[in-house]
Amino acid sequence: MRFANTVVALVGLTTALGQSNPLRILPPNWSFTISSIRGPGCPDSGKNGTVSRATRLTFGSNTVDGSEIYYWFIAYPWMRVDLQAGPRHTWCEATLLYKEYKDVNKTAEAEKYKLRLHKNGTKEIMTYELDEGVKVYWDFAYYVGEGSGRAEVADTIALAGPASSGQYAQEHYSNISYPPELIAQSNCGSGTFSFRTEMWVEGKDGQKGVVDSEHSYSEELGNQYYGAQQGFSYDWEQCE
Repeated sequence: MRFANTVVALVGLTTALGQSNPLRILPPNWSFTISSIRGPGCPDSGKNGTVSRATRLTFGSNTVDGSEIYYWFIAYPWMRVDLQAGPRHTWCEATLLYKEYKDVNKTAEAEKYKLRLHKNGTKEIMTYELDEGVKVYWDFAYYVGEGSGRAEVADTIALAGPASSGQYAQEHYSNISYPPELIAQSNCGSGTFSFRTEMWVEGKDGQKGVVDSEHSYSEELGNQYYGAQQGFSYDWEQCE
């Protein structure tokens, strides 16, 4: 099993500009960076010669109705399963560095808020083609902390055939409880956390069961997969 480091950073594009609603609890700006990845579902970036098809952060989104649900997405171009051609199981564990900033321009870090993961479960964006009776499972585990103090919460997204996404990727959500089972950073301000993401396909020999992502083909590079995307949800609590 290989361990690959990647430096992929995206700024929290949704900032606290114009905060007039007292229900909003969020820092002026923030960022996530993938600091390390390991597993067959995320081999080292550059394997297929295109940076755009590396395991990477893609985009963020949030609600604007007062529910304060935030998502950030990770794309996994090699996270694919195929009942006939294999593999039938794959996984990736990614460690992310989170930073909180004191202002929109990110002039310095701050420690006024505590990041909380799993505000609204996990979202998945993928393409799939499943014959009747074929089942696919996405298992997600959120980790914060180390050793005996390590906290964990798990999610699952399950699909059963017959089902087809068509040409374009579809969104699916994990089942969640209300109130949600939040997993908070141990300290205010910046910190790290990890995800272990696993994909399984089950069925009978000869059946079709494929889960991957939108892709294109060129003679030079072959199939180029955008990457199935995992959206982790989060929010913040204000520190004293």
